[in-house]
Amino acid sequence: MLMALAAGAWLYVRGALPAPVPPAAGPFGYTDYAQALNHVRPSGDLDFEGLKRDRAALERFVASLAAVSPHRRPELFPSSQDRMAYWINAYNALVLLQLVERYPEGVTSSWFGRFYWGRTWPVGGERLTLYALEQRILLGEYADPRVHFALFRGTRGGPRLDGAPYQPEFLDAQLNDASRRYVGDARNVKLEDKTVRLAHLFEERKQDFLAALPEGRGGNVLQFVWAFLPDTCEE
Repeated sequence: MLMALAAGAWLYVRGALPAPVPPAAGPFGYTDYAQALNHVRPSGDLDFEGLKRDRAALERFVASLAAVSPHRRPELFPSSQDRMAYWINAYNALVLLQLVERYPEGVTSSWFGRFYWGRTWPVGGERLTLYALEQRILLGEYADPRVHFALFRGTRGGPRLDGAPYQPEFLDAQLNDASRRYVGDARNVKLEDKTVRLAHLFEERKQDFLAALPEGRGGNVLQFVWAFLPDTCEE
């Protein structure tokens, strides 16, 4: 019984359980998600009150994810940019909906809060957790470390939301912009005398950043940071 429970938990966390696929309400697109992102302020902060009043568009987009995904309908997502944009938008929209559902209480550090973030969502015939979306799909299938700066987690000091969906035709530029926003935030990268203080993310996912360097894992994570310092960071 313990082995069966462990196997079930592993399948749950990895997003390997099936989910029902409802009929699509129409052609898949990001119009509803873009409407929800209108509540992102220029600073990157979120107008929760406004989004809560206007949550129907966000709910429609999340519902559309259940019917369509690159895994289920690959013909709709012919390029890697199409697929990656879908998964980033899906992740961020699911985080947004979770936060709005619990606003103003927010996600606490209690056992209930941890369980809530382990919630599964039907996405294109798969029942996915946010962990499965990030680790198995986005980082497992694409291995682009800039994704770390594009995923909104609703935490202080974490990556901020862009005010528009990620689009395949602009994806590379949008990922670069997300990286510059994160690296340019003094909460994440700060120079103190001759010491550079980095957010924990750079240590936690160090191997992902090093693997993207021309030197490979023999390089230094500061080389990755340096590449995305905004021009305004004169220090």
